[in-house]
Amino acid sequence: MSPILETQRLKVVKMTPNDIDLLYQVSGDEEVTEFFPRVLNREETRQMLDKILDHYGRYGHCFWKVLLEKSGDFVGIAGLLDGEKETEIAYRIKREYWNKGYATEAAQGCKEYGQRVLGKKRLISMVHPKNHASKRVAEKLGARKAKSIIFDGKGHDLYVY
Repeated sequence: MSPILETQRLKVVKMTPNDIDLLYQVSGDEEVTEFFPRVLNREETRQMLDKILDHYGRYGHCFWKVLLEKSGDFVGIAGLLDGEKETEIAYRIKREYWNKGYATEAAQGCKEYGQRVLGKKRLISMVHPKNHASKRVAEKLGARKAKSIIFDGKGHDLYVY
């Protein structure tokens, strides 16, 4: 499959209907999903994958698979999520790849794709106030906290690129 985007160390490609096991590695992990509403079970992960694939047809983008360029190993997911008014840069990285710069690298690739390919003038990230790692990623990419909001019943900081 042709990459959506490539970075120095990563290749980002579309997910396929067969990627349930890969997606479950991040959606079913308590630590990865610590700042999300809940850990997903396999059926909920299947529903998430179906939604991702549907969004490819509707918008041309959503979460994509993040793979190591050299080995092809699965690192996590990253992408651009279209809401009613905003497009969000979002990602979930497997624990074994934390603190290696992969989240920043994947998010940077998504930011550039959103701006250059999709022509987005404004991108956002919604970050739970206690998620210091994701705050650092947003700030490294030039985002600034615009305000605090309630999303899915929980407080989040809205970062704008």
